Amino acid sequence: MKTVKFQDKVALLLFVLIFSPILFLLVKSFNQDTETLQYLFKNLLFDYSINTIYLVLITSFFSLIIGIIPAWYVSNYQFAGRRIIDLILYLPLAIPTYIMAFTYSELLSFTGPFKITYDFLQIEILGILLAFSLYPYIYSVSRISFSLFGSRYYDMAKNLGLNAYQTILKVVLPLSRPAILSGLFLVVMEVLNEYGAVKYFGVNTYTIGIFRSWNSMNDSGAAIQLSSILLFMVAFLFFVEKYFNKNKRFSFSKNTQLASLNSSNNSMKFLIYVICLIPIILAFLIPVLFNLINIFSSYEDINFERLLNLTFNSFTVSLIASVLILIVSTFFLYNEKMSNSKVYYYINQFISLGYSIPGAVVALAVVISVTSLDNLDDNIKLLGSFSVYFLILIYAYIIRFMAVGKSPIKSSLEKYPDSYNNSAKNLGLSNFKIFQKIYFPINKYAFFTALTLVFVDIMKELPITLILRPFNFDTLATQTYEFAIEEMIPLSSIYSSVIIIICCILLIFLKMFLDKSNVFRN
Repeated sequence: MKTVKFQDKVALLLFVLIFSPILFLLVKSFNQDTETLQYLFKNLLFDYSINTIYLVLITSFFSLIIGIIPAWYVSNYQFAGRRIIDLILYLPLAIPTYIMAFTYSELLSFTGPFKITYDFLQIEILGILLAFSLYPYIYSVSRISFSLFGSRYYDMAKNLGLNAYQTILKVVLPLSRPAILSGLFLVVMEVLNEYGAVKYFGVNTYTIGIFRSWNSMNDSGAAIQLSSILLFMVAFLFFVEKYFNKNKRFSFSKNTQLASLNSSNNSMKFLIYVICLIPIILAFLIPVLFNLINIFSSYEDINFERLLNLTFNSFTVSLIASVLILIVSTFFLYNEKMSNSKVYYYINQFISLGYSIPGAVVALAVVISVTSLDNLDDNIKLLGSFSVYFLILIYAYIIRFMAVGKSPIKSSLEKYPDSYNNSAKNLGLSNFKIFQKIYFPINKYAFFTALTLVFVDIMKELPITLILRPFNFDTLATQTYEFAIEEMIPLSSIYSSVIIIICCILLIFLKMFLDKSNVFRN
């Protein structure tokens, strides 16, 4: 009992340490000059709100189409190359949204290969390009849900006289709605977090407003209030998603026979290939080939020493933050399972909100919190050294991506009954030994999944790194952005390509692990 109480205190201390900057930002927002808020409402807030909502709607619409339709055909039809197509449909997740935007803005410009005079730097085009990068969130959850449908559902639909398309609309999609909504929620959060692409396209969103207020206007009050408004928006969306998915779960019972894959005739195969190859070509092959061509054309200008240095920087910060997130997430989730304490339950619920907080808000919250602490006493000098700024950057990554590491581990731990714990305790094993000998081995795929997803997200992260990076410390993401924003797209391609290659390799390994764990129907 004493051990549990001590662990509860440690958990509360960690929670306060990790999320206090967000709470401090909210408190700080109520103490700002009202003139700033009046200026925002009169001149900027409406524009930021309309653009942000419109961009979210466009991206969500195209992400749903590109994600759901291919997932349905891959999950239910047998055709040549099915496994390869399934794998490649995940890989656009390895391409950051800003790289997708830089690629197509160059291809569709007057100076590009097609000499197009029409201005494609429009918010509608940006929404489609963001969907190219983000649809794998919806594809992955739809793919899992569609793969686990039992034949009983289809038999009942046939008995009711429903054809294939009616079955999809009236049976499959309603049952898959919780999974699809969870994927859509991630898409919306990524759009709200986006900075590089919207900056390049000149679209005024809340994230742009935060950066502009903080850097260009040097108005911390406006930046704080914009951050707080955006924070309330994402919190509202978070609880809406929780409400709609409450008590709605699709579970597959092992005594339910999975529906077999449908054979397809030539016309159906042609349709499937067209539907699947469109996102593969537009969202993966074109960006990859474009960057490779640029690398060959600007090969002599590549600074390989700097490339290796930035690759090392990106790899180092991603690995350190990923491992720390894995450790802390496991600590919270494992102790919740072992102690059944409400403390851990509420902490884990709050952690889930972390990923919905845009990177610019997290970075601003950390900056304000640390500088306020540094100014409390002249004897306290937190800022100044490279190591402190480096730790602050890692700290912000932990706040932002804790929920990403938590989700796979939580899903895996929930599969195993409490009888495992009781049997192990009867054998005299401590909680640590139970984790070491039982839960770690049987959840190794979940831990690898969590580590990989967090690593990939941090490797692509731009807003937090731009704001909090130490002096003279760049990553592949920041260098890509800086070259692209200066209209030096060819020089940015080598850095973009390294990000894509590293993330692709990790996602391929992740897909292989998921296939081994029988998440998908083969």
